[in-house]
Amino acid sequence: MRFTLAVGLATLSAVLLAPIAANADHCTTYRGPAGQVPPQGRTPQDPTPAPGPSGGTTPGGGSSVGGTTPAGLGVTPGPGGLPTAPRAAGAGGTAAAGPRGGTTPTGRRKASAAEGFERWEFWWEHNKDAHLNLKTNLADIVFTSSSEYFLGKSENKNFDVVEPTQQILDAELTPALSKIVNDDFYLVRDAAVIAMAKVGGEAALETLTAKLADDNRYVQESAVISLGILGDKAAVPSLLSILNADAKAQKLLNTRKVRPELRAYAAVSLGLIGDEAALPQLMKLTRTEEARKDAPVAATLALGLMASPTAVDHLISLVKDPSAEELVRAHATTSLGKLGETKAIPAMLRALRDKSTHVSRSAVIALGLLGTADNNDVVKALTQEVVKGSDIQSRNWACIALGQIGGDVAKRSLLNTLTGERRSLQAFAALGLGILLKENPDKKTVVYLRKALADAKEQSVRGAFAISLGLARDRGAEKELVAIMTSRSADELRGYAAVALGLMKAKAAAPVVQKILAENQKKPALARSAAISLGLMGDRDAIPTLTKVLQNAQVDEVRSSAALALGQIGDVTAIEPLLAQIDAKPGAPERTRAFATTALGIIGEDATLPVMSRLSRDSNYRAMVPAIQVLMSLL
Repeated sequence: MRFTLAVGLATLSAVLLAPIAANADHCTTYRGPAGQVPPQGRTPQDPTPAPGPSGGTTPGGGSSVGGTTPAGLGVTPGPGGLPTAPRAAGAGGTAAAGPRGGTTPTGRRKASAAEGFERWEFWWEHNKDAHLNLKTNLADIVFTSSSEYFLGKSENKNFDVVEPTQQILDAELTPALSKIVNDDFYLVRDAAVIAMAKVGGEAALETLTAKLADDNRYVQESAVISLGILGDKAAVPSLLSILNADAKAQKLLNTRKVRPELRAYAAVSLGLIGDEAALPQLMKLTRTEEARKDAPVAATLALGLMASPTAVDHLISLVKDPSAEELVRAHATTSLGKLGETKAIPAMLRALRDKSTHVSRSAVIALGLLGTADNNDVVKALTQEVVKGSDIQSRNWACIALGQIGGDVAKRSLLNTLTGERRSLQAFAALGLGILLKENPDKKTVVYLRKALADAKEQSVRGAFAISLGLARDRGAEKELVAIMTSRSADELRGYAAVALGLMKAKAAAPVVQKILAENQKKPALARSAAISLGLMGDRDAIPTLTKVLQNAQVDEVRSSAALALGQIGDVTAIEPLLAQIDAKPGAPERTRAFATTALGIIGEDATLPVMSRLSRDSNYRAMVPAIQVLMSLL
């Protein structure tokens, strides 16, 4: 479900969802602040930044429709004057690795004064799904099973959000998606194959396999990905053929040449399915020298999705081998962290001093997942990284790692950083404290965070404090957050304040959030943040407002945003208006129809968290290849 570059709404204040984009491929989100990364702040493996919002400016100086964008990034005007970027660049920048991943001669990249990819917003966009955990939050609410409610006849305004039952999925969504996958417009088909994989059903495998031969390359790609999301082991032989680019794959795809990105998507799909029959070929691929690194990196990530002792041993061997591909080693390192393999800790501590900045950054992430408060070696290494590290990104991520590990030493280190540092490091220290306090509340530290929020001058840093207090569930900050949300602050900050209120379930603030939603329909990112806040609170008043926007708004971007917000809230009553929007040809713009289809898949997804959040969270998003950036951006 992606429009490959995710351009769009102007901000990443769309806290649950990044800005929408129009582009010639898929329905995606852009996980980072649009246009905020200056060219000099990038390494060859950094994701390509999206252009700036219409009417705004960004560092770099290159011109674009409605604003400026970083120079030299190949940005071109898109449909309706919206900025877009070409597929080759928009998917993640060049895949060619420079010396030590574009670092300085010492192997340590100096911090950019502009703080591009080092900003906390990039980390949040890649990791927010697990912290918001919207479906679990909604599941904690007492649901009703009233037949009148499901038929839309009830006048009771107090019903909470209700997830669709399997009966509703089988009766409404599955038949509808079976039709939509053959839509005339490729973006709708593209969204439909992913949505069908999420919803499942007896006919899904046959339908999705047939879409491998679609005449649109992006629908083909989504079909390959969808087989992994579906999780049916019967798809393994087809995926292995695509991985190997053999004659059977050519027939399945109706092509003479299997593109590298299709092989990469097949690898990740095999990892999602988890069949150990794929292990030998995936392991072999991680050691294969290829001009494009997409498939080897994807194979490495696939091994990290499979809790297999054989895969673990292979990943450790990759990390230890300096002759292995740098990006493969970087993702092998984070994969071991996600797998929880504590026997890999010694290798991670060594990797922390690796000559490759990509690998050392990944080691910071992995240690945060593997370490405990009583592991003195890990805690000491991370605290030293925060204080003395020469790479600002590693220092930032070490703050998150300490927050995940917890304990008094980690807390003191984060508090010292919060006091003694500025800009991105201060913001990451706040986030680390929010994560730590979520599991181990501490009134004194929370009070300190409240004061820091009030005193901070930079709006970006204030946004981090707001989210931190939300993670800590600090209801004592409710008054200050409401004041921010209703102020003339930047929409990004107001959106973060809204989400923080949702995280702490500040239901007393719901009327104010409802007003923000109703009055800001021309600011879809802010409105969507308000909608998600209400969803986290279990307040259904967002649903009729968003439904009206979906039906009546004059701007395609606004309608698309409303569709996605309805999907994320996940209420069963959103199915009917979303289907009506998809069926409204030629009345509804094609992009709105595509995002409405995407929203249906989000509603029907059985998993607690979006399936691709397994890739995006706790990832080294600075060590990127094109195919993986697309996967990480999937809704």
